[in-house]
Amino acid sequence: MALFQFQIYSSDTGDWKIRTLTLDTPWSLFRKGVYWNGAIHWAPCFRNHFYFKIEAEQVQRLPLPVDMKSFEFMTMYFGESRGHLHLTLLIDSDETSSHLNVYEMLGDHSGWFVKYQLQLHEICGAFPEMTCSSYDFDVVDVVRGVKEEDTFIVLRISCKLIRYNVHDKSFRQMSDVINYAFRKDPFAHHRYIETLAYF
Repeated sequence: MALFQFQIYSSDTGDWKIRTLTLDTPWSLFRKGVYWNGAIHWAPCFRNHFYFKIEAEQVQRLPLPVDMKSFEFMTMYFGESRGHLHLTLLIDSDETSSHLNVYEMLGDHSGWFVKYQLQLHEICGAFPEMTCSSYDFDVVDVVRGVKEEDTFIVLRISCKLIRYNVHDKSFRQMSDVINYAFRKDPFAHHRYIETLAYF
């Protein structure tokens, strides 16, 4: 059990409210928060998977995908696009059948389902410079299109940004990665908001 303090700012009153809650978790690992469906969600891990409902001021436990209910997984991406919450896991079955599962959360927070899947041998075939055995790539973004067929995944492979269309399974290079610091936190993405803050 651990004690956590949440500070909630009201844009109507300009005041901060402090909410203290006790959570049943051995780890205080809350990072890579994503806003979706009236709540802040933290990138889930095996023992720490929570979201904070802002209006109710409650912390709830986030269900895990079936593939995530052990330590044998690798989270590649966690983010939101066009009202959909996505979690991308590297499923390391063996060298020939390893793949990425892109999960989508159900609107009522009751569970995840596999929305898209990408076989790693397809990436390696298209980009030989990628070392499949060491998984030298990152999932940068999952972008839902206005039309479902326009949905794509942005990957960093070596020093290239690649756009992968999930429907026709085509690859296209978008640009070169000039600044390698780009990789520091690849799997939590925040959409643009108007702000004067410097990040």
